[in-house]
Amino acid sequence: MADDGILSQDEIDFLTKSLLGGGDSAAPAAAPAAVPTPVENTAEVARSFFKIICEQASSVVTTVLSRAVDFQLQWLVAGENSVIPDELASQSLSMDLGIKKDVTGNMSFAMSKQEVATLSDLMLMGSGHTTYNDDHKDAICEIINQIAGACVTVMDSQLHLSMDFGQASVRDFNGKSGFSGGAVATILVKIEEFPDQKILIIIDDSMLSGIKAKCSPKSSSISADISLASLGLSQSGSSAGGMSAAPSGGGVPVAAPPVFAPQQAGGVFGSTGNKALDLLMDIELPIVIELGRAQMSLKRILELGPGAIVEMDRLAGEPVDILINGKVVARGEVVVVDENFGVRILSLVSPEERLKLLR
Repeated sequence: MADDGILSQDEIDFLTKSLLGGGDSAAPAAAPAAVPTPVENTAEVARSFFKIICEQASSVVTTVLSRAVDFQLQWLVAGENSVIPDELASQSLSMDLGIKKDVTGNMSFAMSKQEVATLSDLMLMGSGHTTYNDDHKDAICEIINQIAGACVTVMDSQLHLSMDFGQASVRDFNGKSGFSGGAVATILVKIEEFPDQKILIIIDDSMLSGIKAKCSPKSSSISADISLASLGLSQSGSSAGGMSAAPSGGGVPVAAPPVFAPQQAGGVFGSTGNKALDLLMDIELPIVIELGRAQMSLKRILELGPGAIVEMDRLAGEPVDILINGKVVARGEVVVVDENFGVRILSLVSPEERLKLLR
C-alpha cells in the first residue's frame, strides 16, 4: 500500500482474485472491509448448528405441547457475550447439557422462570397460565432432553458431527456473568395463543472451537458475498429491509425470519436423517395403560365372579404404566376427559430408550 493510504493496482487485483476464488475474469474492485474475517467465519459455522437446534426444537415442542410452536433464530454473537434480553436479566433458569464425542463442551438453554412454567404446564396438559414452582424443573428438563435427542441424528447427517448429549440439569441463570467466550444465540419462541418470548442458547469456547474445526470450509478462499449473505448481511454492511438494528452489545444479525406458520406435528424425532427409519414413523402401534398386576392361582381365578375384588400390586395414587408394543415408555395419572378416561403423562423414558424398546 502506498504511503498516502491508496491501494495500488496490483493490490486491488490481488484482493479481487481472492474474493472471486482466483478466477481470471474481470470484476469490480472490492473494498478491503468485505474480506471475511475469522469472526464472520465462526458465526457462519455456529449459525448452521443453531439453525438445526431451532428446527428440531420447533418439531419436538409442537408435538409435546400439541400446539404450534416455532423457534426462530434472531441474533448470533460469536466470541462475545454482552447481549442479554431484558426478559432474562433476572428470575431465569439455565438448563445445561454436557456434550462428548466429536466435540466436547457444554450447551445451555437460558429462559425466564415464567417461560419455564408455561412450557412445563402445557406439557402436563395444563392451561399454561400458571406461576413457576420447583415441580416444573423436571418437565422442562424432559423437553430439553427430547430436543437434544432429536438433534443427534440430524447433526450427524447434515454437519457430520457425532455428538453425545448428557442429561439436562437446572440451575439459576446468572446473566452475563454466568458464562464467557463461545457463542450465544437469541431465539424468539412463538407459542400459539401466547405472547412471544426470548430465550438464549449458549455454547462454550471448547464446543464452538470443536464445531468450527469439524465444519469450517477446507478452502482458504471464501467468497465474500456468499459468506455475508449466509449471515443475513448485505455487502455494503447496511441494514436490509426486515432486519433489526444491532443491539448495543454487538453481534451478528440473522436475516428476518419468515411469517410464522404453525408447524406440522412430525413426531418427537422429526426427520431422523435415516430414510429407512423415516418410513416407519407413521406406523400405528397399540397403546396399553396398565393399572397394576396380580398373580393368582388357577383355583382363585375359577372362583372369580361378579362383585369379586382383585387386589393389584400398586397403591392408589401411584402412576400407571403406559406401554407401547408391550414396552413401558412413560408413566402417568388417570384423568377424565369429556366423560372418557385419559392419562396425563408425568414422566417419559428418553427418546433413545423409547426407540430401542419399540424394536
